[in-house]
This record gives sequence, structure tokens and C-alpha cells, in this order.
Amino acid sequence: MGKYKNNRGPAKKTIDNVIRRPTMGQGQEASAGEISLPLKPSAQTTLPTLLKELAKGSEDDKIRSLLGISCLENVTLDKKGLRSIAPLLNDSSNTVQVAAANALRMLAMSGGSKVANDMIDDDIMTPLETVMYATYGALFSGKTLLDDKIIKERLVSCIKLLWTLSENSERALQFASKPRTMNVLISCAECIDDYLALPAVQCLQTITEDNTEAIQQLTSRQKYMLDVLALESTAAEKIQLQTLFASVIVNVHNCTMSRVLPATLITVVGTLAKCLKINILSQLEAFDENNTKKCPATDKEEMDIDEVFNESKENDPFVKEILDMGLLIDAQVCALETLANICTNNDDDEEMNTSESSEDAFSESEIEDGLCSNIQSLTLPPTLSSEVVSSILQNGILALTMEKAQPVPEELLSRLAAFIEEEDIPNRLKKLQNRALLCLHNLIRGLPLEELGGAQQLQETWRSLAVKIVTEWDSDAELLEAATSSLRALSSRLAEEKGGSSLIQEMSTGDLEKLCKLAEGCQDASVRINIYRVLSSISAIVSLNFSEKTAPLILTAGKFLLEQSTKETEIVVIAEALDALMDALSEDCSDAACAEMKLVARLRDMVPALKHKVGTDFLLLIILRV
Repeated sequence: MGKYKNNRGPAKKTIDNVIRRPTMGQGQEASAGEISLPLKPSAQTTLPTLLKELAKGSEDDKIRSLLGISCLENVTLDKKGLRSIAPLLNDSSNTVQVAAANALRMLAMSGGSKVANDMIDDDIMTPLETVMYATYGALFSGKTLLDDKIIKERLVSCIKLLWTLSENSERALQFASKPRTMNVLISCAECIDDYLALPAVQCLQTITEDNTEAIQQLTSRQKYMLDVLALESTAAEKIQLQTLFASVIVNVHNCTMSRVLPATLITVVGTLAKCLKINILSQLEAFDENNTKKCPATDKEEMDIDEVFNESKENDPFVKEILDMGLLIDAQVCALETLANICTNNDDDEEMNTSESSEDAFSESEIEDGLCSNIQSLTLPPTLSSEVVSSILQNGILALTMEKAQPVPEELLSRLAAFIEEEDIPNRLKKLQNRALLCLHNLIRGLPLEELGGAQQLQETWRSLAVKIVTEWDSDAELLEAATSSLRALSSRLAEEKGGSSLIQEMSTGDLEKLCKLAEGCQDASVRINIYRVLSSISAIVSLNFSEKTAPLILTAGKFLLEQSTKETEIVVIAEALDALMDALSEDCSDAACAEMKLVARLRDMVPALKHKVGTDFLLLIILRV
């Protein structure tokens, strides 16, 4: 798996992403307060209708239309539509500006990198920066924060839009890394108002991923960030803020925590562990017990905008409890992503990056010979520094990660659906489970065997995970990729440590065939590659514990890998399947299986097609470069 990085693509919408209408101060525009808006736009409330209403020109129409656009999902907006919204960032109404920024953010989240890049092509950054700088100047006098809620809301909406654009477009990072923009973000991140600080630190976390220009501007702020981590607080906002700052510190050090001072490492990992020790399941169960008799109104077709964006609702203990759970889940997701990066050997990660771009490094002679030796199999675990291992073990990170990898009972989520779906809690919990599995992958690869519980514990974990993969998680693409990644790490580690004897003795060809069937029907190449590697490692373990009983396992794995090598269409996936096949059949005990498969003849028949495929891909690469 290697280093976890944000995918610059579409993101899932949550209620937190939709603007909550700020409370107006005296003398500020409030005419939008009487507007009625469907919480979930009906089929009749189409995007063209909303854009047409937007063009009417009145403040109420603009706000109604922009809020409606913010509530739409899976919307594709062309450049003409974007050009009708972007100028509203400079509208004379503060409320319209906030609504425009949030509408643009939701569109960027729905459309991913394409829409984000379209926005940048249309120079969205110029009005965004203008509004952000002006709002920052209005709010801050030196380091004194002015208490103006609508102006504060405008700055937050601009920061969130910048954050979303940076998550979805590498080009946006060039704007976000400007010293003036970084100064705004750093000032907001260090202010005492969590409402401003949280989105600013979230944005900084994204911007500082492998971004030397941004990192250099944050290096001098590490002491402040460490001071925040040292604060004692149980508030959800503070815990999320501390976790985000810990992640930024790791980014600043390029995830190479073995090179930092021991005290810094201890503080960072301790902060992440503190976050993960919060038991979300217990909170959900307590909430279920205390609140199932209170059913929020869910049958209203329309609500007043003041009710939708009523700030006082967040001060209601019932609502605040749900909001806090969402913040804590997001914080734990961040903690697991950060730990996954800490547990990645930096040299190993660089080798992975070289491997991923190895097509660029192939010589023509290598292409002609069909060699794919630069594709790394990642069978050997990296070596983590003793300081990192010690810190992970002292904080019980492995046990905490295993706990977060367990799903929340469906019956509990079903009972709480009326309460938690609005905040997208079920999907956030699924994301938490996904990140736990990915973090587990790196822990398995990096920790000493004895600290993982020994070979016996790894085998028990393998059995449990494999059952869930083929029976429960086979229809969830994202979860399946994370789970098979962890299963691959378990299999690889058992093979490397010459363990797994009891696992192999209990395994049948039917068990392997279930994995094979899953890979065969899966559209995700990453999942297929993971399973190919699992089969390769299982075959290696069989070779170490070869007997008449275990021999059929090698034949089953070999036949499937050979068949998949002929069916795959992407050259990298073909190479992974062939590499796994060679590893699976590398020992003398596999000679009988090779003969039964007619391996040599089958491979010889593949050579012409493989050479053509490799040559075609290389030619395409040359054309794309030109």
C-alpha cells in the first residue's frame, strides 16, 4: 500500500459540506431568511431551473438557486454554468458570496478533477483570492480577531472552496502555496476560534502533502503545533484540531518521523493514539439507548432557510452529540491515514513511486524483450526505525487499528438511521473501517513478527479477514481493495517468516477458488493484483510445507494465475499476474503442477501477444509524450 495520499478526485458530500446560514448581525442583509427551500430537491428542481432562477438577479433568487445547487448530488456542470456562479463570489451581498462559494465547492466535489480544473481554467482563483484576502483583512487586525459572524462565514467558505479545489487539482496547489495565501491559512489555523481554525488546518493538511513550497513556510510553526498537541481537552473540535495538526507535522517531515526529535515523535503518535482510543461504537450504543424515543422530523418537504441553517440547532445537546460523533470519526480517519504514512519506510515509498512510473524508464530493448523487471512485488516488509516501532507499541496502535477495522453492527445503524443519516455517519464509519484496514497493511509489513502476536496470530487474522472478504465485503469496491491489501500483507509476511503451516493444513482448494472467483469477477485491477499476490504467497507457504494433501493448492493457484495472465488487458496487471505465477511455481515441488498445466507451452504461446501488447503501450506512451 505504501504512503497514503489524498486522491485528487470526486469526494462524498456530507451535511458538514453544506453551508449553515450564519446568524445576521444588526444592519446586515437578512432578506433570505424568509426564503423556503426543499431540503432535498425533487426531480422537478433541476439544475437548468436553478440556473435560470439564478439569472433573475434578485438577492433572494440568487440565494435560493445557490442553496439548491449545493443540495444537488452527482451534478455535471459545464463551463457556461460555472461562469454564471463564479462572479457571485464578488456579489455585493455577503450571504450571496457565502452561498456561491459553497455551491462551487459542492460542484467541485461532485465533478472531481475535471470540474476543479475547469474552474481554474476560468480563473476562479482570482475572485476567490480577492475575496479571501479582503475578508481576512476585515477579520484580523494584527492578531486580534473581530467577532463578525457573516464575515467569518465568508472566510470559512472561501477556505473550504480552496481546500476542495486543492484536493481535486494539482494546479490549485500552486495558488494555495503562495506565501500570501499560506499566511491567511496559518493565521486562521492559529486563531482561538475553532470555527476558523479547523477548515484552515484541514486545508493545510492537504496542501502540505509532498509540497516543498508549502512545507518550507510551515517549518517555523512546528513549536506552535506541538503546543496545541500538548493541550488537554475532550471537546470533539479540539481533538480533531490536534489530530489535524499532528498530520501536518508528519507532512512537514515528509512522513519520515525517524528523523525528528524523539519528543516530537512521542507527542505526535500519542496524540493520534488519544484520538483512536475514543470508542465510537460505545457512543453510538449510548446514543441509541438514550435517544431512540426521540425521532426527528423527517417528513417535511420544505423548511425555512433559517431552520435549515439555524446556528442554534448545533447548540442543542441532541444535535450536538451527532455532530460531535461526526467530527470524532473524521478525526480518527485522519489519525489512521497519518499512522499509515508514519509506518511507511520513506525509501520503500520512493521505490514504489519509481516502480509505478517504471514504464517511463523502460528502454526499447526491454520493451522488445517483454521484460517487466521494474514492477515491484512488495513481498518484503520494510524496516521501520526502532524509535517509530517503540512509539507505536507503547501507544497500542496495533490493537486500536484492529478495533477500528471492525464494522459497526448493521442493526445498530439501522435503528439510528433517522438520527445519523443526515450527517452521513454510516458512510463516515465505512471510511474509518477502510482506513483502518489500509493502516493495518503497513503495520503488518513494518512491525516485528513477535509484536504482531507471532505467526499463529497472523494466521488467525488471515482466516477471519478472508472469510469477511468473500462473504461480506465482496460488493463494496473500496472496502474490498483495503481488505485484500491487508490480506496480501498477511500472506506475504507469513511466507517471509516461513509461517502459515497450520493455515495451509486447514485450507482446501475450495477456499482458494472462492478468492479466485472473487478476483475473476472484480473490475478493480488493484483488488485483482492483491489476490494474485495472496495466491503467490500461499503457494510459497505450501512449498515450505509440501505434502500430498497440500499439493492441490499449488495447482489451483497456478492454473488461475496462468489463465488470468491471458485474460488481463493492462500490461502492468499482466506483469503482476505473471510475476505471481513465477513465484508460485518457483520451487521444485511444483514440477508436477507445471507439467499438468503444460506451463512452458502455454507461456511460449503468450509471447507474441505479450510483445505486441508491450510494444503498443510503449508506442502510446511515446505519442502521449509528443
